[in-house]
Amino acid sequence: MNEPIICECYLIDWSAKNGKYIHIESGDVYDSQKHGALDCQTKVKDGILNYGEYFRICKYIPGDSKSLFPTADQKIIEKIKNNSIEEGIPPISENI
Repeated sequence: MNEPIICECYLIDWSAKNGKYIHIESGDVYDSQKHGALDCQTKVKDGILNYGEYFRICKYIPGDSKSLFPTADQKIIEKIKNNSIEEGIPPISENI
């Protein structure tokens, strides 16, 4: 009997530090070739899941209101907490 397909997206840190998602267990940048197909989108691409299963099973669907995937607001709040947003006066154009 086949094992049930589960969402393993929780094994990835989706907060996108420098645009790179992190494989939590290893601390490395997530690579499906290296770490296996953990995220449901890769599972769809690899034919492990179909789209119906993806929308029924995955808990980290970007843009879904019930998703655990961080929203843009959550990412901004995290940057504020980590003091990684720089404030200041933008440069003045020399053409003025």
